[in-house]
Amino acid sequence: MKTHVVKPLSSILAKSPQAVADLLSSNEFTSGGPSAGLRILNVYIAYAGKHLSASRRLSLERARELLVQRNREALSSAR
Repeated sequence: MKTHVVKPLSSILAKSPQAVADLLSSNEFTSGGPSAGLRILNVYIAYAGKHLSASRRLSLERARELLVQRNREALSSAR
């Protein structure tokens, strides 16, 4: 998996859940699509989780839900 990050990850993850999910699932960010973006977000939440505010963590959890949904849609359309 190669990332094509132009902006630092923290500035990307400071956006709304919809924008985070859009950016992380785009091929401009990673070559792996939604599943790669989901892995990146999971790692970020796991390591930064202790230092995130409750509202920020909730927002990132919502972005994770959107990425899971997109990943399921991508898998079902590939079949």
